[in-house]
Amino acid sequence: MRTFVLAALLTAISSGACATDQAQPPASIRLRLDEDAIRKAVRETLAEMPAPARDRGPVLSGDPAHEKFSRQFDDARVPGCWGPDALKHQPAQIGPIGLGGILALPFWGAAIATGKCR
Repeated sequence: MRTFVLAALLTAISSGACATDQAQPPASIRLRLDEDAIRKAVRETLAEMPAPARDRGPVLSGDPAHEKFSRQFDDARVPGCWGPDALKHQPAQIGPIGLGGILALPFWGAAIATGKCR
């Protein structure tokens, strides 16, 4: 019984190998993707694009919308507790009076406890 299963398995493997050899195209038909072919494809694609999309430039350029998004993203980032901006989301002030030095330590502790710095 074991020899029959082993023979069937070997037959299936060998017939599968032959099938994969026959499925591959000859070497003369295979595509070569070198740098020149990629450059040519990119040029052809850009030539097919409509003029406004082609002339617009890079997607993430220095336009005002991108700069605004970048600024908002930086403002939302949670600062490190040991960095210079640790109290960015927990300012050390009482009303309009800003505190610094040793007087800012309770605010720094509150920022750590509430997770406003990491």
